[in-house]
Parts: sequence; C-alpha cells; structure tokens
Amino acid sequence: MSALDILGVGVCLPGTDKPTEALSPAVTGTLGPGWLDVAAALPGRGYKRLPSACQYLLAATGNALADADGALSAVPAERRGVVVGTDNAGMALLDEQDRTIITQGAGAIAPLTAPYFAMSLFASRLATEHRVNGFTLTVNSPRTAALDALGAGARALAADRADVLVVGATEESLPAGEPGADGSDTGAVALVCARAGGPPPASSYGTVRVRDAFLAPGSRSGRALENAWRALTDDGDRPLQVDAIVDDSPVGEAVTAWLGNRGADLTLSPAGAGALTPMRHLAAALAARDGHDRIVVTAAAEGHVTFARLDASAHLSLNHPQQNGSR
Repeated sequence: MSALDILGVGVCLPGTDKPTEALSPAVTGTLGPGWLDVAAALPGRGYKRLPSACQYLLAATGNALADADGALSAVPAERRGVVVGTDNAGMALLDEQDRTIITQGAGAIAPLTAPYFAMSLFASRLATEHRVNGFTLTVNSPRTAALDALGAGARALAADRADVLVVGATEESLPAGEPGADGSDTGAVALVCARAGGPPPASSYGTVRVRDAFLAPGSRSGRALENAWRALTDDGDRPLQVDAIVDDSPVGEAVTAWLGNRGADLTLSPAGAGALTPMRHLAAALAARDGHDRIVVTAAAEGHVTFARLDASAHLSLNHPQQNGSR
C-alpha cells in the first residue's frame, strides 16, 4: 500500500499558526473576515489581493516548508508535486463576483481574482510560488477532499511522478445564507511529504496511509468499511485511537455505529462544511509526537468515507528515544 513520510507540518488557522494548537478552542472558534495578517504571514508583493483561501494555503505551506528544513528545495523542480483538497475555497469569491456582475457588470471584477472561479487555481498558484513542475492536482470530493488528497499524493509518489510533494487543504467560510455557513471550515493545513518505504528520515513526524470506501446512504452493510479498516490495521494492533469527524446524516450515523464496534478509543467531532477539519486533526496528531498510532476518519453524506492512519510509534523510537518510555 502506498504511504507517505511526513517531513513538515504547517497550519494557518484562526487564532494560531502552530499545528499543536490546531484543535484548541481559540482555533475552533469562529473569527470574522480579515483575521490573517497578510503582510506578516506573506511578506512581499502580490499577496494582498489574492482570495483569502489562497492566502491561507500559501501561509500554511510556508510554515510547513520551514518546518521541513529545505526538503522541497533540495529536489529539482520537475521532481516536486502539489495536491490540494478543498470544497469551498472559491465559494465566497464566486458569491462576490456574482453580486458584482449583477450590480456593476462583469468589467468591475478585479483582474487578479477573476481566474479563481476555477478551483484548480489555488493549487496552481501554490505550484507557481514554489517552482513545482512535476504535477499539480486538485481534489474536490465533499468532506473527504483533504484526506483523499493525501491518498492521491501517495499514489503519485509510488508511481515515481515526484520525490517530494506538498499536500494541502484550504477552505474559506461560506457566504451567509448558504447551508452550513454557520459552521464552515476556515483556514489551511499543509504537509510536506516524501515516499515511505526506506529508513524513516530523521525529521519525519510519522507515516500516513490512506484508504477509502463507499457506503450507500441507507445501507446496513459495513463490508466496504471493514475492507478499508483491515487494509490499515493488523491483528496485533493495540486498541487504536480513532478521531471521527462526522455529521448527523445517515452515512455519518452508520459510520459512527460501525466504529463503535471496533474496540478503538473513539473520539467524535462534528463536521463543518468543508474538508479542512479532518486535516486539522491529522496535523495536531502529527505535531503531538506522542508515539500514538491513530486513525482519522471522515464521511460525506453522499457515502464517501476516507480513513487516514498515522503510524507514529516507530518514528518516535527512532528519532525521539527520550520520549519512548512515555507511551
């Protein structure tokens, strides 16, 4: 199974730029527009008028690359890749553009932001910023897009399309009046990744593997979930910590009930509109460096379910032996 070594973790979230605080109350609280100090987070020209979700993504990636200590710049541009997962990065911008066209005409749309009606532009802007010439992908599956981006990145590295990649997730709050606007995701997470398989790099946070499944709404069969779970777990596993980010849809309830029978240490968290929350949970688990293996799982009401397993214990014993006895 394809897997990723995580070399760097970066976040840009309301209230913090520290991955260890990604789930703190200050971050989960909702802050209004303009919470990011763009001049401080992205010094230089050409950033101020970018869409907010693009600013978040660039800032989170800058933090992750600094954390990865040159891992991306150490490889040629044609051996670098980018995969970005998002559901709502462009929704606020599209709403603004629609209102501008209605009230002032299309000629009043700012030229710098006009291309961002295409969701792929957020990943493309990141690729341009860091001279990524290997490949650039955007994943937009509801709720699971960020974890699916990790899976797509792992497959691309396994196919030798790149040596190092950035996997990111970015979201902007939905416009007022849209379903889910009151609890929509805002901010970005970025991970710098390399193909797993050899000796873990000294800077690695751990290894991540991803599997997905489809659970038809109303279905009582958990076979697809069982297959994905077995692909990520071993019979000898101690009870795993599982973070489930689910809603109250029939699919979310079915996944919750199924997980309750796994013998895992299960934590349930409400899912907001967007794909960022599962990635925030993964970033916080990576940054904790506590040696605990865990699974982050999320599900969409449409039936798509994605599991991401973090294998951290081997990396902790190799790179941080002073903590090894605390597990």
